[in-house]
Amino acid sequence: MNTGISILIRTYNSAGTLPAVLARLAVQPGDEIIVVDSGSGDATLAIAQKNSARILVAEPPFNYSKSLNLGFAAAKNPWVLVISSHCVPSSETLVETFRVAAGKLPEAVNVAYGECSLIERHDIPEPPTGLLADKNSDAHQHRKIYGGNGLALYRRAAWQAQPFDETLPTGEDLDWFLRALAGGGVAARVPSARALYRNQGSLRHMFRKGWQEARMAGQLTGMPAMSLWQLGICWGSLLKKWGTAKIPASALLRQCAHALGAYLAPKFSDQKTDR
Repeated sequence: MNTGISILIRTYNSAGTLPAVLARLAVQPGDEIIVVDSGSGDATLAIAQKNSARILVAEPPFNYSKSLNLGFAAAKNPWVLVISSHCVPSSETLVETFRVAAGKLPEAVNVAYGECSLIERHDIPEPPTGLLADKNSDAHQHRKIYGGNGLALYRRAAWQAQPFDETLPTGEDLDWFLRALAGGGVAARVPSARALYRNQGSLRHMFRKGWQEARMAGQLTGMPAMSLWQLGICWGSLLKKWGTAKIPASALLRQCAHALGAYLAPKFSDQKTDR
């Protein structure tokens, strides 16, 4: 029996990457594409309409969780694939990869994460399959499994029992993951489900994104702040990827800004929400 999947994409001025994302979503009968838009002023909605997506509009003020809950409530299928409008599937087999995984996952699995990467990873050997985490797993295993809402397949029934927390400015995916595990749920990783991360946000946006995500991760997990040494390693890795032409200069600058925001976040106070 073919398992229908509802594909949920949140958008805001996403015309730069949305066409590439939609072009690699090979849907089957029973699948659907839902776009939840937060006030785009570019060609985003026209692109979505051209690709037969169902468009929902999230009323202001902007909130990640609110957009997700709106899309999940409208979804008709038992599985909802959340993919960022700036995460381009590595191949047209992405939806089918998740569909096959959904048919094999244990009943206790509430969410299964794919992998978003700055570089194409076709030449890298696949990591072990069947990676699972529950509340009894250690923090290291949690970090290996958790992948965030760039690319994640949710069991809709699990969302109905536990919607995303609309009081959070960001980090809604990490919060959901932790609450699901604490409630006895299981999370999984689908190593062969991959996407190329190409956020087109401004440097200011990326700085604030890193800032907010680091603050929320610290609050939710108690993880230590990024050290100056770790920031240097991160920047060094990005420079190496740029130097070998594996990422464009624009991606290098954006990710450096993101890392700087994550480094500085614990040292200051700021609660403003940004896309």
